[in-house]
Amino acid sequence: MLTVVLLMASCMKSKDNESGTLYNDTAITAFSLGTLNRYLHTISSTGEDSIYKVTVTGSDYKFSIDQENHRIFNADSLPVGTDVKHVVCSVASLNNGTVFYKSLVSDTIYYHSSTDSIDFSSPRQFLVFASNGNDHEEYTIEVNVHQEEGEQFIWMRHADNADIAALEKMKAVTIDDRLYVYGVKAGKTLGYTTTDGESWTALTELDDENAYRNLFTLKGDLFTLVNGALKRSKDGITWDFMMDAAPVKQLIATSKIELYGLSEDGKILISRVGDPWEEDLLDSDAAWLPTEELAAVCFPVKVTYYADYIILAGISSAFADTDAVWRKIVEYDLQGLEDKWIYMDRTDHNRFALPQLKDLVMMVYDDGILAWGVKDGDFSPIYQSRDNGLIWKEQSTYKLPIDFNGSTLSFTAATDGSEIWLVSGESGEVWQGHLNRLAWKKKE
Repeated sequence: MLTVVLLMASCMKSKDNESGTLYNDTAITAFSLGTLNRYLHTISSTGEDSIYKVTVTGSDYKFSIDQENHRIFNADSLPVGTDVKHVVCSVASLNNGTVFYKSLVSDTIYYHSSTDSIDFSSPRQFLVFASNGNDHEEYTIEVNVHQEEGEQFIWMRHADNADIAALEKMKAVTIDDRLYVYGVKAGKTLGYTTTDGESWTALTELDDENAYRNLFTLKGDLFTLVNGALKRSKDGITWDFMMDAAPVKQLIATSKIELYGLSEDGKILISRVGDPWEEDLLDSDAAWLPTEELAAVCFPVKVTYYADYIILAGISSAFADTDAVWRKIVEYDLQGLEDKWIYMDRTDHNRFALPQLKDLVMMVYDDGILAWGVKDGDFSPIYQSRDNGLIWKEQSTYKLPIDFNGSTLSFTAATDGSEIWLVSGESGEVWQGHLNRLAWKKKE
């Protein structure tokens, strides 16, 4: 092969001498993949496992070239099941350098052709020789392939926690990657926090058995009501009084800058932190507002940077079989605009209304809203809404862990956008789950 390189260099020298151009430097300047095969498993109608083949457009997966470390790789991995043992690739070089690749088992090098089938199941060494035939550069090329299905949801169980097991009723929230779990014990609200599901820190006890249900986050702080007083904390250890006697019996939702509460006479009140509470606007009968088993989420409106949706759901005495769902759009950049709460009409034509659920859990996850709770004494399926709270459907992707032995009287869940945390009283179980592609994105 060395003889081949020298002969090629001699030919290149002769040709270059004719034009008066001869180069002693070169580099790989571009790398791309051709069409690849991908093998997938499927189950037939008779229950038999079979494999079928599809193709992957390799050029859709861009490769980065680290010229300092001579490393070439794809940050966006190829889908699971892609065959990378038989790969054709295109390589461009600076100054018409000649490209070779090294054997996996020896120092033998082979001239690269765009029609070659190369095994990229492990990193490969590529060499590019300058036109003078003497100088060369060596690169390591890695073709990364996902080892998990992106749409697969995975649960992992952490060690059971005795403190969590002792809690009756509970609610969880997250701030960044930190999970806060509050629940009731002996008529008081106790709290615990963790970032990894294994190491937990006890938080300051709150002398009010309803403080857990009023727990919300706003601007990176915790908020709750303790015996009618509005309190705020940055860490769950030190709590500051915001208002001695808030005119709401329960906090029900937050936006980026506002708190929402339910008054004794069944009205929604709104307050920017530190401002007086005012009655908020409704587009429908206040009797349809949920008053029990409440849950709420807040998330950005996709068409603008300056607005959020708030979805509020729960049991209303006006309805016997479905939860009442209300929505509000908060537009932060339009001063003086009167944003109303809008009732999500439960018409007979909507076969996918959110069922009436006890201990309702609701969260924003993967560009949708997930909700579940307890129905007829058992855990309900996990419902998903992708239209901001109108239609709720079961999704096969999302299910509670098969081995989950949680209490239907004491459980909660929360998400940081990537990971979903599920904890339960009685058993003290702690579960952490994620959709694979969201976990990949978080690691990037």
